[in-house]
Amino acid sequence: MTKWIRAMTDIGMTRIRMDAICAYQSIDNDGGDSKSLLIYTSDNTLFEIIENIDELVGVLDSAFEFHN
Repeated sequence: MTKWIRAMTDIGMTRIRMDAICAYQSIDNDGGDSKSLLIYTSDNTLFEIIENIDELVGVLDSAFEFHN
């Protein structure tokens, strides 16, 4: 069964297949308190996630076995 994540983007709630994710990047917007998460997929789609960034980064780090 394919795993999905649900994330809020600037155009609304979006579901992204975990096996389609190629890369992700957390960024600070304009040097302020605002953060967003960029998710790149295998079909060259870019999603900008605007809510629950830290939670989603934790999920992605666990899924892709990222360790500091």
